[in-house]
Amino acid sequence: MGYTPADDGREVFAEILSEPLDGGDFTVRHWRDDDIAPALALVDDELRRRLGFPAGLDETTARDLLLQGGAVTIADAGTDLPLGGMRVFLHDGGAVEFGYWLGPDGRGRGLASRGLQLLSDRVVAALDPARLELRTGVGNEPSERVAARAGYTRVGPEPPLVYPGGRVVETTLWVREP
Repeated sequence: MGYTPADDGREVFAEILSEPLDGGDFTVRHWRDDDIAPALALVDDELRRRLGFPAGLDETTARDLLLQGGAVTIADAGTDLPLGGMRVFLHDGGAVEFGYWLGPDGRGRGLASRGLQLLSDRVVAALDPARLELRTGVGNEPSERVAARAGYTRVGPEPPLVYPGGRVVETTLWVREP
């Protein structure tokens, strides 16, 4: 569950995140249609390089990526504008995997690690998963710092991930026991 639009865990994530999570200076909430244009404005060269977003990312593609069951935004508590996002995947065998990203205005404030920790704790309370996982791109030191600060432990290299379009990414697995 959680890999395709037809099987994106929508019902599960609607239930476990029925209300936004309060992080003080940010919230974690579901994406809305009116978030699409501001989210596109967050995509800079660093995100394109690290996440492989195409230079011509458009609203239709962004909508498909963001308005899925396990996709949430990290939004500014004062303005409610998106600062970045997270994605949750449910795996067979009870593992739950997370991904995260921030636009330029959200970086350097600890938002990704605090958001990841907040969402991880909520998923543990609601689903009692066997374990929590995430993968960082090899050499993505900011993402590795996020994982460590959120209580995840580096396990080691994983087989490369091959994305649609043929992009291959070498990754490192991180885990957190519930």
